[in-house]
Amino acid sequence: MQGCCLLGRDRERYPLTSQIIEENKIPEFDNLYLDFNGIIHSCSHPNDEDAHFRLSEEQIFTSIFAYVDHLFGKIKPKKLFFMAVDGVAPRAKMNQQRSRRFKTAKEAKEVREKALSKGEKLPDEKAFDSNCITPGTPFMAKLSEQLRYFVNKKISEDSNWRDIQVVLSGHEVPGEGEHKIMDYIRLSKAQPDYNPNVRHCLYGLDADLIMLGLLSHDPHFCLLREEVKFGPAARKKSNGGLESINFYLLHLSLMREYLDLEFQDVAHLLPFDYNLERIIDDFILLAVFIGNDFLPHLPDLHIHENGLEKLFDVYMKVLPSLDGYLNNAGEIDTKRLQVILDEMAHWEQEIFEKEYADLNWYKGKQAKHVKEMNHARNQSKLVLTPSQRMIFDDIKAFVLKHRGSHTPSHLRNARLDMPNTFPARDRAFIGDLAKDLHLELMWDEYDENDQNLVTLRFPGALETPLSTEEGEEGEGNGDGDEDEWESEDEEGNEAVDRVLKKYEKAKVTNDADDGGFDARHERSVKAKMDEWKKGYYMGKFGMDFTDPEQIGPLVYRYVEGLQWVMHYYYGGVASWSWFYDYHYAPRMSDLKGVDKMTFSFDLAKPFRPFEQLMGVLPEASQDLIPLAYRDLMYNSESPILDFYPQEFEQDLNGKKQEWEAVVKIPFIDENRLLKAMASREHRLTDEERQRNSFGTSYQFRYNPGEPFYYASSLPGFFPPLYRCTCTMEPFDLPTLDGLHLVQGLCDGVFLGAEALAGFPSLKTLPHTATLGHHGVNVHGSESRNKSMVIHIENSFENRKPEDIARTLIGRKTFIGWPFLQEGLVNSVSDSLFKYEKFSVVPGGPQKVVGNPHSNQGLGMWKSKAERITYYYSKKCGVITGDIEVLLHVRPLKGLKRLENGAFKKDYEDRSKEVEVAVQLAVPEVISEDPRFMEKEPPPLSEEFPEGSRIFFLGEHAYGVAAQVSGTTKDSLSVILAFSPTDKSDNEKFKAVVTSRLPTRYYPSFQAAEMVGISGRALAKITSSFMVLTSDNQKINLGLSLKFEAKGMKVLDYSRKDSKLWEFSDKAVDLLREYKVRSILLRWTNTRVAVLISDIQQKYPEVFRNLDQNGDEMAKAASMFSNDADSDLKAKEVRTWLASKGVREFEPVSLFCDQLKKTTVEEIEKLADTFNSDRSMSAYKKAIVKNIPRQAVLKPAHAVYRLQNQRFALGDRVTMVQDSGGVPLAARGVVIGLNTKNMDVIWDMPFMSGTTLNNRCSQYRGSTVDFNTCLNLTNPQFITSVNRKAPQPHPGPFNPRSGPYPAIRPSPGQQAASGFRPVPQSSHQGPVHIMTNPNRGRGAPVNGRGGHAPNGISHATASDAAPVSPHNDVHNAPARGGFGPHARGGGHPPNIPPRGGFIGGFRGRGFVSAFDRGRGVPSRGGIRGRGRGGFASPLPS
Repeated sequence: MQGCCLLGRDRERYPLTSQIIEENKIPEFDNLYLDFNGIIHSCSHPNDEDAHFRLSEEQIFTSIFAYVDHLFGKIKPKKLFFMAVDGVAPRAKMNQQRSRRFKTAKEAKEVREKALSKGEKLPDEKAFDSNCITPGTPFMAKLSEQLRYFVNKKISEDSNWRDIQVVLSGHEVPGEGEHKIMDYIRLSKAQPDYNPNVRHCLYGLDADLIMLGLLSHDPHFCLLREEVKFGPAARKKSNGGLESINFYLLHLSLMREYLDLEFQDVAHLLPFDYNLERIIDDFILLAVFIGNDFLPHLPDLHIHENGLEKLFDVYMKVLPSLDGYLNNAGEIDTKRLQVILDEMAHWEQEIFEKEYADLNWYKGKQAKHVKEMNHARNQSKLVLTPSQRMIFDDIKAFVLKHRGSHTPSHLRNARLDMPNTFPARDRAFIGDLAKDLHLELMWDEYDENDQNLVTLRFPGALETPLSTEEGEEGEGNGDGDEDEWESEDEEGNEAVDRVLKKYEKAKVTNDADDGGFDARHERSVKAKMDEWKKGYYMGKFGMDFTDPEQIGPLVYRYVEGLQWVMHYYYGGVASWSWFYDYHYAPRMSDLKGVDKMTFSFDLAKPFRPFEQLMGVLPEASQDLIPLAYRDLMYNSESPILDFYPQEFEQDLNGKKQEWEAVVKIPFIDENRLLKAMASREHRLTDEERQRNSFGTSYQFRYNPGEPFYYASSLPGFFPPLYRCTCTMEPFDLPTLDGLHLVQGLCDGVFLGAEALAGFPSLKTLPHTATLGHHGVNVHGSESRNKSMVIHIENSFENRKPEDIARTLIGRKTFIGWPFLQEGLVNSVSDSLFKYEKFSVVPGGPQKVVGNPHSNQGLGMWKSKAERITYYYSKKCGVITGDIEVLLHVRPLKGLKRLENGAFKKDYEDRSKEVEVAVQLAVPEVISEDPRFMEKEPPPLSEEFPEGSRIFFLGEHAYGVAAQVSGTTKDSLSVILAFSPTDKSDNEKFKAVVTSRLPTRYYPSFQAAEMVGISGRALAKITSSFMVLTSDNQKINLGLSLKFEAKGMKVLDYSRKDSKLWEFSDKAVDLLREYKVRSILLRWTNTRVAVLISDIQQKYPEVFRNLDQNGDEMAKAASMFSNDADSDLKAKEVRTWLASKGVREFEPVSLFCDQLKKTTVEEIEKLADTFNSDRSMSAYKKAIVKNIPRQAVLKPAHAVYRLQNQRFALGDRVTMVQDSGGVPLAARGVVIGLNTKNMDVIWDMPFMSGTTLNNRCSQYRGSTVDFNTCLNLTNPQFITSVNRKAPQPHPGPFNPRSGPYPAIRPSPGQQAASGFRPVPQSSHQGPVHIMTNPNRGRGAPVNGRGGHAPNGISHATASDAAPVSPHNDVHNAPARGGFGPHARGGGHPPNIPPRGGFIGGFRGRGFVSAFDRGRGVPSRGGIRGRGRGGFASPLPS
């Protein structure tokens, strides 16, 4: 289904359906489904246009894992995570697969040849062939194995993956990924215990998913996908990673409501019951006509030319004349469909006439009949048709009848009425005749039967008559009036007689012999259409349009395809072997006899994987084919050589994009293919036979019982899982067993305002809707298509602001309509006053008091109201009406955890309150979000079960990983493991950062002086400096180093201190290069400065125009006045700037900062040194008893307790979140600060690690939220082990790194860096991913100690406890890492873990950071004796 186009049209027509994903602002979901192939393509070949781009298989697999983990973290499903990889597809889909793969191979060859033709040296490694993403290839077999490993690892180590069922349906299982998912939903829905309010989220890139989601008829259904960009934004490549990608939810609940509004105008006209579910089913059928994966679109029905909207118009016009709906749960009513097709045929004729039947062609075809008339007209002679002569005779009789002694009053009442059934030329004739006779002509009168009339009256008949008195006076002098009338009208009668005589003498041309002028026109148009069709069928099909033996099977095959698609959508594959064996669809007007068609499908069986490979791959991808079959693609003796053409035609067929072109390659003859392959099957190896067979799906669940060993799927790169706690077993879809599929809605489903929390509904506010042109702007420019516009009805209209304030202040409300979010009303305002509630007298009752706005406040209030109106109108297609009252609301942040363990709602402070139009606020909802319901404190034993992983917040071991060993009613006992050198090590990391050479910045006035230009010129050239060419094209000749309005800068080039911009040495050098030539400056190290110098030297005209006054855009003609082609000169400057990399600068928020790559390298080396030098004997352990619950941090509580933590570059941190990509208790250093998160380089590589945009080694970096890490360098939550001592309450953290302005950053600002895998350098050794036990499950068993690496036990590593019999003593339990010696992470032998959990300590003793021996003097302090414990983890 023409993906991006359909999604774009949907957002324009139904603007509110999409919601950007923000933390805590989307619904909870029970089930998350991944249509997996889109992820594989995105992660394996993101840059096909670069012939040099290479990714190793290891990089591809880790990228896929990171992407899946990212999606999982966005949605966090509660019950089911279903991953479906495409298996062998039905033959109907293989047509498209074959076309795509042939085109892909051709494009890859063209990219390679283009690079070679330029003399470029390509890498020795072969480029990734994306055609390997096909069932049965070695790559897909490896991927299945890697995915099974990945799921086992995540369930063993990530808490969010443990309480759900995970299903993996790989390439071994036949069927397309999205249809495997729909089979599961459809069959689950038929089960008697199915919950009608299951919350579904489906990820995928195919627009078919919209239809599949709608036909499920489950309203709590969303589609998840990346932001689809249009226009210039679509071509711009982001340097950010996963964290910088915007993801959207497409709410099908809102689409259902929009569709309901769309059809409200015809609902009352239907002769049968209106049913939205049946409307949706018909909508799905109609959408097939614009094309999908199985059938081509009908000619002239293009999605980007409003094809779907036109189908809607036809459907709504015809539906009231039918006796029911078209689509009955996948069964097409062909009789009703024929009526729709007949109406579409009329539409096709209109298209033809518009495009082809122009006047010149028509005149040429009608020369025989109009030649005489045209000749007469050219000779100023009058020629009439017989019908026009009859009209003339009637009008003549009317005129003569009322000539004579009639009074003026009689003439005013005289009229000639004729039914208005005349063709256009006769209507024109009547107009000309009336004009010549000076008769009054009216076209808008009707008789008692509502028949439109043509009415003629005498001159002056329509003028206002005299008053009664004047009329009576006139009667008294009637004789005089009559004489006057007769004398005045005598000359007029003579003129009328001349006109009548002229028309009487006109020659009459008889055209009735062949049906009349219109009949001839109709026949001529049909003849031309037939000629048009002949060309279409001969050109596209090689068929004779006049031969029904050829056209008939084509029409039948197409309609049969409609039914096959409906069966496939609603019930699964009807036939594995059926396919549409034409490249194009028939014309609409030829879809006749549909009402008499019947269909029967043979289920057959799917191709085996190698059969599909041979059916869809081109010869260029022969390496993916088993050797036994390979020569069938190129050997001249091959019986199927014609299936693999080297050259082929691509036909755009009315489309605009190359990817939409029809690839004209021969269809596969199944019998010939299978026969050719059968004779060679015996040559397959055992491994190939295995790949050529079908497999099963698997389900995975967490099993907290006895852990087991799971072998690495990629030895030497991924570690084995030494303590795997995941069970894997075959998975079968639910069965019917006498049950029936449920059609439409399930009983008990909640719709509209009753929908579950987080699922939006238009019905939460009273509204009306109209469809029309509104110019909504959802893609960066105003739409020229129709949109469904919502008109809000103000429930608070005519209520006084004081009354509203008394009602709402202090109460919760829901804002962000229709995506409701809870908030607390803080105050109310209108255009003149702001109303707040407070006690006038201390201790007295609260009253509403209104304070007038200041002069400035008056303007600000109006501006806010206008901004809300504009946003909802242009972005959402919502007319709010006049905004007269605003609510000032503090949004709900989430829950905060109190010291006693209770959870209370936490609202933003007043500085972050938002303004909401009162008519857009929803006072209450039916279904509240359970995630934000307040909870009483649970018992300690329930909140901290024995063996729970925690982090200690005491002063002497802050941030150390620990484990709960016991609880009482109001206290805990925990086991700690730590290194005495942790604190000094942290200081050494910080010293690396503080000792780095600072980047020198100059205030703007000083930078201007250094470059030799004015401050005004500097301000212009460092911003976007737009120049207008002669063809009104805007060209940016600025350096784009600062963005004042957006509050953004370019790292290492610009920053803002208070109100002044500052520029670095690099920026100054860049300006100089732009301005003057400098031999000494080079583009290597002083990039910015060199750039400016060269520009000034090369293009002094640019700088001469910078000091001109006024805000008018500079023109290239005036700037380059001495140049013959000023436009060419401006474009030359732009090209030069691009060559210097200026356009690659990535702006970030003014609050962002990051360390240089050289400093990051020093940090990596220091971490590697600590890892290699540290021995297990350096780790100590201790038991701490009787501490309060707030002295420890549970990973699940980090999001509540660490919200206000502060960070700085170089801070040492530890990961305290037990879900996500980074291993639990991994330690690292902050190397970048962004507005919403930070970049961290970790001590050791791990599976989901990135290069942070090539700023660190592979798999060492990641971008994480502030509340996922504990700051070890700057401890801010040190808690006394004394339960009665006061606890810390840090203030809000606003990340402000370096100089910053006194403004808030732009919302939704992208991170400074993120995930982008890069090819491994040739000089770099292989990466072994992590031995870190972080998140490992090998911690003490039952809280009494477990195995430890290298035989560690007691207080030091030299006293080892016995090793569990099922574990190797040389392989430490670990989590989240790579390397052959890791357990779920692992670490190499003899290297102690750092920052993770290690079990096995037993005995006495403290390190120097503690009182050694029996513990500290205070009661409940730290004791040196205990059972079990942790070693401080390995650097991670």
